Amino acid sequence: MKSKEDLRLRKNYQYQTVFKYGTSMATRRLVLYMFANQENVTRAGFVVSKKVGNAVKRNRVKRLLKESYRRLAGNIMNGYDLVFVARPTAANIQFSQAVEEMNRLLKKAGLIPVSHKSAKPAPQEAGEKE
Repeated sequence: MKSKEDLRLRKNYQYQTVFKYGTSMATRRLVLYMFANQENVTRAGFVVSKKVGNAVKRNRVKRLLKESYRRLAGNIMNGYDLVFVARPTAANIQFSQAVEEMNRLLKKAGLIPVSHKSAKPAPQEAGEKE
């Protein structure tokens, strides 16, 4: 199995390839760009622009998106490069909303079987916030 680091898009040219040659679909808060790669793994990247808010808000949104993807990754078909772009309306997104929107996008893209139920958030520890 590939390491966690190998499953991320890191280089600018990787993102540019997905944006230029891939297809896109959107929800109110997220845009998904997808491009079939030549490998047997699915890699993901996350983009949150300054339109979303200051650095604290942008990093919070990125953390929520990464965790949402991690929860759904086991059900996603292999062989794609995915880029999730947060729209400005994602600034105050809750974790459960992020999981649901990402799940909806992935089903719409045909990367998760439609009959598959969405991932359930793990129970929170006492005092832990979303």
